[in-house]
Amino acid sequence: MHDSNCGNDQRRDAWRFERQAKRAAWRARRAARHAGRGDWAHLKDPKFWGLDAESMKAWGMGSGMNSGMGSGMGAPESSSEVAALKAQVAEMEKTMASMNQRIIVLEKLMTDDEARISREIDRLRDKPDGGK
Repeated sequence: MHDSNCGNDQRRDAWRFERQAKRAAWRARRAARHAGRGDWAHLKDPKFWGLDAESMKAWGMGSGMNSGMGSGMGAPESSSEVAALKAQVAEMEKTMASMNQRIIVLEKLMTDDEARISREIDRLRDKPDGGK
């Protein structure tokens, strides 16, 4: 008995093999492209920039050489500063939540057809000529 899918299976296998070869070639080209870029790890080294531990502390860049470039940059020093910042963030989040609720109400008022029709009827009633 002859299997009618035999030709389809061979074409599918050929397509799959061709696709895998294309992917392998693409990966090889990509690896060659990235290898040509070089290693930029030296930019993370404070010694490359002429910095030592004391100068990094003076500039607020952490506690030492192992902390990396800018790891402590701009970080608050004391717990009171941290607490103040946390309180400020909490207040801002509370304000944002309140504003989001107001925006939802205003959007609903602007898009609510019944309220718009009611305002239009009230506006027409207030005209002395009866809306003509």
